[in-house]
Amino acid sequence: MPLYRHAEASGGPDDILVIEDWGMLGQDQPSFEFIDSRTIKAHPLIIEALIADSERLWTLEEILADIED
Repeated sequence: MPLYRHAEASGGPDDILVIEDWGMLGQDQPSFEFIDSRTIKAHPLIIEALIADSERLWTLEEILADIED
């Protein structure tokens, strides 16, 4: 199965990319679907839970500063 990677996606080769899919809003329960072995599209509520449980969120300024260094 070919790997889906957006041209602007960054990270290690073993990182998992999760994409928010607003098309899943009409489903009875939040769900997710593998696009390939390292890419998942997920219901917005799942994305919200992942963000809430994350240890740290970066601001856009921090990300841009890291890229410039």
